[in-house]
Amino acid sequence: MSLQTRFQSFLGRSAQKTLAREKPLIIAVTGCVGKSTTKELLAAVLHAEDPLAKVRASKKNYNNELGLPLTVFNAEAPGRSPFAWMSLLWRAWTTSMGIRKTGVQTFIFEMGADKPGDLAYLTSIAEPDISIVTAVTPEDTSWAPVHAANYPSIEALAQEKETLVRATKADGMAILNADDRRVFAMRSAAQCRVATFGQFNEGADVRILSTRMVMAEGKRGNEPKGLEVTLEYFHHRITLLFKGVFGTPVAYSAAAAVAVAVTLDAGEDAIASMPAHFLPLQGRTRILPGIKYTTLLDDTYNASPVAVLSSIRDLASMPLQEHQRRIVCLGEMRELGEQAEMLHERVGAEAAKQGIDLLVACGIFAHAIAEGARANGMSEDQIKIFEDTPEAGVFIQDWMKPGDIVLAKASQGPEPGRPGWNQVTGVRMERVIKELMADPGHAEQVLCRQSEEWLA
Repeated sequence: MSLQTRFQSFLGRSAQKTLAREKPLIIAVTGCVGKSTTKELLAAVLHAEDPLAKVRASKKNYNNELGLPLTVFNAEAPGRSPFAWMSLLWRAWTTSMGIRKTGVQTFIFEMGADKPGDLAYLTSIAEPDISIVTAVTPEDTSWAPVHAANYPSIEALAQEKETLVRATKADGMAILNADDRRVFAMRSAAQCRVATFGQFNEGADVRILSTRMVMAEGKRGNEPKGLEVTLEYFHHRITLLFKGVFGTPVAYSAAAAVAVAVTLDAGEDAIASMPAHFLPLQGRTRILPGIKYTTLLDDTYNASPVAVLSSIRDLASMPLQEHQRRIVCLGEMRELGEQAEMLHERVGAEAAKQGIDLLVACGIFAHAIAEGARANGMSEDQIKIFEDTPEAGVFIQDWMKPGDIVLAKASQGPEPGRPGWNQVTGVRMERVIKELMADPGHAEQVLCRQSEEWLA
């Protein structure tokens, strides 16, 4: 066992002891897509930014065996600094012994699962009072799993996510996606009450009645300004406008957050104010102004086949003027195992079927993306392949015209200091967005992976 593994084990035990003693309300979110946005919307509806609320949500992507304790102790990742590790371990020990207190009444934990057993470990530290499963394979896209390389089947992946439901306290609540049949089936494993959310299942407790991209007529065409979502819950109906974001997955995350708010009797005012308190994480479904009076759809933090398909369809559904063009820039999607090439072909095919005007593909599966597009009618003039994103960004900058809308999305690869960092780290599609931003001086505030380690 490495020294870092020993430290992480100590942090886990310290977090478990702290939570057992302080007994806060624990809300846990898992799923293959939508975890982070759901977590942020939960933080918004519970007003986590208000110190008096005494609510703390996982920062960044702190959703693993190290990230969960970091959330408990309100600490940053120590990286490779021995001094930072010693400071963190001291904080964990003093808090676990009751010398220091968290001061938190409600924790919102994002819980990831890259391999079997991850959720069992995380829930052994933090037993949920309320659990949310966002999705495993929405729209029955069982051909497009996440983390397929680490699980023998999609059913095994679903069983891993079901661990969160089984771990939920008997007097708690499990909140499940009614449109995802594998998630909806998890209600049979629950030992607690169950609430559901969704769009197509009419029996869902929180129902998405409609979603609409709000467009404004700009100088060079129609510009997307935000996502309008109408929800119905227990004979109440409410319309929420999330400015500066796009994408149907945001609607599902909002529905899950409303289900939690209803469970906690947060009140309609809290639900109505959710958009005002919500700021999307960097690199996730953000609408940004681009050069040449263009619009950028920045969803560059990570990518799975389901999420890529959803983003392409969301772009295709935006009502544009005749001269405006839709551009999609895609990199590889990771952890897909033997299905990787087929799945990349599938997203290329979707770009062609949705009438995308220009498809730019980067990275090790760029040719598979292009082949899928060609096979479904996209011409050679509409497809461009580049080894890496800087070339792609320069090409798009020259090709694009005022009014065009550009979507960029890809997987990120390992983080600095983590296993696999010295291997290929992904095409990092945020570099395309930075190339095309109207104000690149604000990149550090709005784009993902802008730390010194990543930029190096």
